[in-house]
Amino acid sequence: MTNLTPDQIPEKWGDIASAYGEAFETLTSQFADEVISQISPKTGESVLDVAAGTGAFSLRAARLGADVLATDFAQGMVDHIQQRIDDGLLHNIKTSVMDGQALKVKDASYDISVSIVGLIFFPDIDKGFAELKRVLKPGGRCAVVCWDHPENFDMMRLLKQSIACAVPDFDMPTQTPVWARLVGEEALKDKFQQAGFDNVEVTTIDGLLTLDSVEDFWSVFIASSPPMTALFSALGKENTARAGKEFVRLATEDFKKETVTLASKACVGVAYA
Repeated sequence: MTNLTPDQIPEKWGDIASAYGEAFETLTSQFADEVISQISPKTGESVLDVAAGTGAFSLRAARLGADVLATDFAQGMVDHIQQRIDDGLLHNIKTSVMDGQALKVKDASYDISVSIVGLIFFPDIDKGFAELKRVLKPGGRCAVVCWDHPENFDMMRLLKQSIACAVPDFDMPTQTPVWARLVGEEALKDKFQQAGFDNVEVTTIDGLLTLDSVEDFWSVFIASSPPMTALFSALGKENTARAGKEFVRLATEDFKKETVTLASKACVGVAYA
């Protein structure tokens, strides 16, 4: 597929692996915990994590005793996970660079397959779902997490407001974000069913990102994902600093306290092969 966006290019994600983890892992960990609670990986079960990012889910599943393969298309993300595995002295988790649309994994070889806010970036989302099902043993379970509708993001609302206030003549990108091709409970359920999964259940949860320091969050946020690095590169250093001051002001005024909690709704789908 041509005309890939920055968040569909492996090297772009590899470059920001640490910043992504610092900015967002407290949020994505909540989704990982919810998936863990719903699919209950057990000792000795085989688990495949697709587009594993910084490894929030994979590491949790491994600590519960499952045999985990954490995959991502970005070498930098895989290296980041591997370092965490080495630091934690975990022996039941492996890593591999793989395209989630064409996994180098045998058919019907895993008990569980998972993709947490990862598959939503694939150029071909349907292939991603098909692969998650192909690798499952009969009766195996699958979990996919996508975002809810964009208007339910405190973070993005504040970002748009801060740039509009600080740099009113800057033209924000109007293209629909790649991840917004799959949002909401109904769309997620439909994708599971189209891929041939059974007993699909989807729930929406509130992910809460608590910021002890909005300034510190901003300093990593601006380099925490390929779309953010592209946006702030276009904005320029001085305008980014102005927008950052507005972001801090708006966040603290909105929440009327120094510690700010930003809500981001996500949809958690669980189904069976």
